[in-house]
Amino acid sequence: MATEKQKQANKINAQQSSGPQSSQGKQRSSINAESHGLNKSMNTLIQPEVAVLQSLFEDDGLPSAQAIELAEAHSARARVRAARKQAWESIFSSKRMDPEERGLLSQASADFLADIDLELGGKFWRKVLIHQFERPFDDDNDRNQQITMKFLDKQRRLNRYDVKAVSTLSKLYKKAYKI
Repeated sequence: MATEKQKQANKINAQQSSGPQSSQGKQRSSINAESHGLNKSMNTLIQPEVAVLQSLFEDDGLPSAQAIELAEAHSARARVRAARKQAWESIFSSKRMDPEERGLLSQASADFLADIDLELGGKFWRKVLIHQFERPFDDDNDRNQQITMKFLDKQRRLNRYDVKAVSTLSKLYKKAYKI
């Protein structure tokens, strides 16, 4: 249990960490939740592959609850693979992107961006045109290095989801088939 002194220190720290202060930091953090969608729960009613897999597992003799767990775990693994494919595609589109487009909005004011948000109906466009908020490239070498580092970072983060999906599948198969 925290002491009164610790509670006061926690309160002071919480007041000091109130999020990003610069307009660039606010722009970046405004789309944090839109990164890849792998944390979102699945709606099994609108995912036909889950229903198909569930029926296959049930045909194999598994109870309905175990069958749907396995089907959802397979779907989660497929979502990770799709995110990896998207990362590969983005590296190629980054290579084709006009270097003059990168960073066009990196110095834009918060008011200007708010006006565009209103005009376009939300902040989704910022996710699609993220390269316009990043620092412009210095030269071709800088461009290649930045694109490669961004890709490797994305792969590193996806590894966590992939390991989790494989681990979940392994546990579910062992439980279902008494391996």
